[in-house]
Amino acid sequence: MKFKEFRKKWTPVIDDYLNEHLALNIDDAKVSLIMTYSVMAGGKRLRPLLFLATLNTLNHEIGEREIEIASGIELIHTYSLIHDDLPAMDNDDYRRGRLTSHKKWGEAEAILAGDALLTMGIEWIAEGSNSIDLIKIITKEVGPNGMVGGQYLDIDSTNNAEVADDLAFANRMEWLKTGCLIRACVAMGAEYAKADVASKDKLIAFAECFGRSYQIYDDLVDVVQTSTEAGKATHKDEAEGKNNTLTILGVEKSRQELTELIDRAKMNLQGLSGEILAGFLDLYQKVL
Repeated sequence: MKFKEFRKKWTPVIDDYLNEHLALNIDDAKVSLIMTYSVMAGGKRLRPLLFLATLNTLNHEIGEREIEIASGIELIHTYSLIHDDLPAMDNDDYRRGRLTSHKKWGEAEAILAGDALLTMGIEWIAEGSNSIDLIKIITKEVGPNGMVGGQYLDIDSTNNAEVADDLAFANRMEWLKTGCLIRACVAMGAEYAKADVASKDKLIAFAECFGRSYQIYDDLVDVVQTSTEAGKATHKDEAEGKNNTLTILGVEKSRQELTELIDRAKMNLQGLSGEILAGFLDLYQKVL
């Protein structure tokens, strides 16, 4: 099975699970509606698919428990998007082509929806896996030494001349902000499927290359796509004083960096049945 076929098969399954259980598992209908609004706004379902593709690479069967874990990952990712869009953060009006949560429902409602998605996501992962190890992986990677820490560095570095040309800082900030959650998806899959040490090391190395490259790709989208194509405001980073790989290196050198990371990611999959995981890298073609 190739990546496109894998994505076509499992994305609707993830969507159906999310839609059904966000309605069933939440007592208050309005709270459910606000949470569902952002979760079901679209998106590539990249992170839950990464978890499932890791299981597939390791020849682990995918059933309802695995879909629950994957869906929990998507809830956590959506929480991060809702909070990133808030006026105190990136102050975005649109996400995935529709009004952001705080623009649609209100700022307090958006904060609470994000909080609820984070905690429910952890709950679903715990229920599906019955594994403290998976909970440790996800909470570490999205916490202060992971995604939250990276978002703080992003805010702290905006319009900060001290790090304007500091590529090492940008690498660290972008890895924490974006890469950690991507690594968690693969690491959870490897742990859940009980991968041997050699396979786990290769998968984690792939995830680290993919996770680091994804933020470069996302920043390139900001300058090479229109708002309609991207589903959100573009051409914002430089105007707002963002300090990242793109603003430091420029478009062409960022593309070169992205290409090198893609090559390294593919090399790390050698010796594995990693055709589907390698297919995730094809997403970058639109900016290269």
